[in-house]
Amino acid sequence: MKKLTSLDFSVAILAGISCLFMYLSVPVWALFIGWAWYFTLGASADLIAKSIVPILTGAVLAVLAFVLIDAFGAFMPSMAATIAAVIITVFVLMLTLKIPACNPSLVSFNAYSCIFVGYGAGEYMSIDGMPPLINALIWIAGANFIGMLFGYASVKVTQIFKSSKQMGGN
Repeated sequence: MKKLTSLDFSVAILAGISCLFMYLSVPVWALFIGWAWYFTLGASADLIAKSIVPILTGAVLAVLAFVLIDAFGAFMPSMAATIAAVIITVFVLMLTLKIPACNPSLVSFNAYSCIFVGYGAGEYMSIDGMPPLINALIWIAGANFIGMLFGYASVKVTQIFKSSKQMGGN
């Protein structure tokens, strides 16, 4: 077993703190997914900015999938409508991945999946007067982005801890 590092403690403490977002009905599970992207894709500060377009691309295409499911459901069985909508929107997602600004693909696909699952499960705050799909988009994709920020913060906290430890001579 490898020895414990300050990053282990930083991530654990910030993960606990992130649970406070539940008071605001932020889907913390989606925050954790964004956090995992940050580490999986290299934990660099520029990754946050590079992930905005892929988050939005995947999330908007998932919203479009639900719009298409409703539209197709008017004239076909619900499973057929779902299959058709997913084929269309995932094909468009694949096309967007050919655009450099829409990568990394992990972020686009996971953002799509997060909206797809989170909307279906009702895992987002509902704001009166706002369409549910827009609520889901804002809260779930927003949580993905916040997760990226938590990933960045966990690295920064670790660096600060290491700096102060070195300055103290320990």
